[in-house]
Amino acid sequence: MNKQVHNKGSSSKDIILKTFWRDNEHFADLFNAALFNGSQIIKPDRLVEIDSDTSAIIKSDDYNESIKRNRDVVKKMFDGVEFTILGLEIQDKTHFAMPLRTMTYDTLGYIKEYNNIKKQHKLNNDSLPSSESFLSGITADDRFHPIITLVLYYGETLWTGPLNLSDMMVDMSSYMKSLFSDYHLNLIQILDSDKYTFYNDDVRNLFNITKNIYKEDIEAIYSQYQSDNVDPEVIELISVITDTPQLLELCSNHKNGGNTMCNAFRNLEAQWTERGKQEGRQEGIACEKINSIITMLELGITKEQILTKYSLEEFNKAEESLLQNRVSQ
Repeated sequence: MNKQVHNKGSSSKDIILKTFWRDNEHFADLFNAALFNGSQIIKPDRLVEIDSDTSAIIKSDDYNESIKRNRDVVKKMFDGVEFTILGLEIQDKTHFAMPLRTMTYDTLGYIKEYNNIKKQHKLNNDSLPSSESFLSGITADDRFHPIITLVLYYGETLWTGPLNLSDMMVDMSSYMKSLFSDYHLNLIQILDSDKYTFYNDDVRNLFNITKNIYKEDIEAIYSQYQSDNVDPEVIELISVITDTPQLLELCSNHKNGGNTMCNAFRNLEAQWTERGKQEGRQEGIACEKINSIITMLELGITKEQILTKYSLEEFNKAEESLLQNRVSQ
């Protein structure tokens, strides 16, 4: 699928995406599908959004550095009196250092909690019970909260990057591999939507329709949504993700009781068909020009004379094609 230029900037796209996934119903369904095979482990009513700033200060005797990072969406999932931190990172392109990047986010989260625990001990004037506690600033009973990060990739091609930190390493012997502390990337991608079990209609529709638009498979959309309505906000999000602004018109008509969704996708299919015809015509014209230049070269017409009628790029392509024909003969 060839993307069009969308009239919304990347910052606007980020806002729309983050707003959708901040919804607890959407967030929980995504995590349950990606991490628990659809089992309803994460409950929407137990989620609370928290500050996405994971910046932390790393200190030692001769080293002091502040590292600033902001996550896309972060929530606490409460389980009784304790909680787990769930982070969502949203990607439109493959990132070849993503395991390292998400590991850094997780590490900074632990460092931030570690610093907060130390700070709380100081504020409370706690007497640390041992030299080991004094050295670390925390006690043997202090505990951190687990951090789980999920990467949502919505690119129109499959993810080609590493899925583990070990994938980014040089070759290791079996002895080193057994000692290496690996980090696994939790990844969910739009094009793999058939692998996941979604229970939230908005999330399921987002994945299925986006995937089929990328594949230009309008028939699949017809068969699934001929009589079903899709939330206009989901259609707007799909139009932003896939750079198909014509779907935004559907949102407006939908709200005003106008077009059905299938009519909008039929219009989109017609545009794809017309675009394919135009590309075919352009390709045919280009081919005719190359053949004309080849004929002129075979007749002994000079390059200077040919360039009065055709471009240098067209001449070079014709010359290359002529050379390939001679080699194959």
